[in-house]
Amino acid sequence: MIYNAAHFHGKNHLAEFGSKCELPIMSTDVASLRKSLQVYKGLVEVSGLINSITDYDELLRAILDVARRVIPSEAASLFLVNDPTGTLDLVIASFAEGEFSEPKISVPRGRGIVGCVAENGEGLLIPDAYSDARFYKDADQKTGFRTRSILCVPLQRDGSILGVLQLLNPREKTAFDLPDLEAFTAYASLTAIAIDKLRAQERMRAQERVERDLAIASDIQTELLSRSVPEVIPGAVFAAHNHAAANVGGDFYNVAVRESGEIYFAIGDVSGKGISASLLMAQTLSAMDYIFAETTGPAEALTKLNLTLSERIVRGMFVTTLIGRILPGSGRVDLASAGHCRPILLRSDGTATEIKTTPALPLGVFPDVAYHQDTTALAAGDWLVTFTDGLSESRQTDDSFFAELIPSTLAKRSFSNPRAVVDALLEAECHHRGNGEQLDDLTILVGGLT
Repeated sequence: MIYNAAHFHGKNHLAEFGSKCELPIMSTDVASLRKSLQVYKGLVEVSGLINSITDYDELLRAILDVARRVIPSEAASLFLVNDPTGTLDLVIASFAEGEFSEPKISVPRGRGIVGCVAENGEGLLIPDAYSDARFYKDADQKTGFRTRSILCVPLQRDGSILGVLQLLNPREKTAFDLPDLEAFTAYASLTAIAIDKLRAQERMRAQERVERDLAIASDIQTELLSRSVPEVIPGAVFAAHNHAAANVGGDFYNVAVRESGEIYFAIGDVSGKGISASLLMAQTLSAMDYIFAETTGPAEALTKLNLTLSERIVRGMFVTTLIGRILPGSGRVDLASAGHCRPILLRSDGTATEIKTTPALPLGVFPDVAYHQDTTALAAGDWLVTFTDGLSESRQTDDSFFAELIPSTLAKRSFSNPRAVVDALLEAECHHRGNGEQLDDLTILVGGLT
């Protein structure tokens, strides 16, 4: 009995001892489980953000708020890679829940803790910021914030570094620890997915907006050119064709009849392609309408047009153009060129020759340029053929320019109207180019006397 009593007494003693040992273990396990659950809930929340938030700025704010809840911290900041410069720009920071700032701070790659994380693609745990030589202490001095401990992880997506996510000063302890780093790294992976996905959506929406704008610009340009040749031109007839290499282009043509019966016409090519070229093309056409009403001849028209455009043109852009005037009563044709392709005169007897115009600088290069006027004669049945370099420089990779074939394409043929001349050139150019891509805007304007 004594043995048994001693035995039971020993068991009770051991049980009591055991219970005292187990309590702190259970408390630690519960705290760990609670923390894991908190991290898990944060990860689920940011995963939800990927599909729920469609506004970029709202997403960035949510990322910092959730980060500070996943790992309770005094501050959070998000740096994103600036693609043109390669620096890391601080795009948003938070020092209190629901409060955000956008400090103008840029960090070179490889510099400081943020730069090292971006450079190496690995997270850093800094228990004591001021003991780490990489820590940039001036930031605390500027803000008045005292940094103790830092968690800093890269935002990586498909092998590329999008930026860096950073937490400062844990709220419930002196320094961050390894479990915090593991949890924050997982959080950063989901954050990178959210940012990358929303950026892709933004790029898609931006592209859709650009395509809509280009479609509208194309319609406006088509309408503008359709009005550039009057339906009825006393004493003359014209036909035109324009096909831009992209959605919109910089080629143009214009025909205007003066009260005196003089017929002014022009064809031109704005340097470059796309929206910028189309805008300058519209400005040029608009200026021509006023200048043609007042000018005494093509050379003066070019001089006035050059002065007008020189005040508006963007540096590096220019306009080549050919301006002509037909006097139907006499058949006289005056021509002035600003660096444009020389026209072809197709006679009624089937001869096709290039008209030699005096060379001069394109419009917009210098404000003061002297333009010269040349004169030729046009008879009934003759056709004056003008075009842009989209026609003359058309070619396949290994072929010669189509310019060499323009006279022979038209020679020894009879054309009853200017549209037939345009169609013959387009057919020959298409055959010459074959499967080659149209690399430049192509415009043709053909006119003659009736």
